[in-house]
Amino acid sequence: MSAVDKALSALKSVMTVKDQLDLLARDMTGLNARVAALAEAHGGLRDRVSRLEGVIQGAAMMNARPRLEE
Repeated sequence: MSAVDKALSALKSVMTVKDQLDLLARDMTGLNARVAALAEAHGGLRDRVSRLEGVIQGAAMMNARPRLEE
């Protein structure tokens, strides 16, 4: 192999690695957006569960009080 062939092969390898890194960067951007959406959904679910816990606790407290008989 001549020096020119080696240089071209090295250049081809560098370009291939650059293309792969560009694809990886694009994939990471997409994953970042998906993780952000997942975190937002998690926060919403946490709030809903907290509200449900409050309703259940309130109902339990109401049932724990003795009722006044008429």
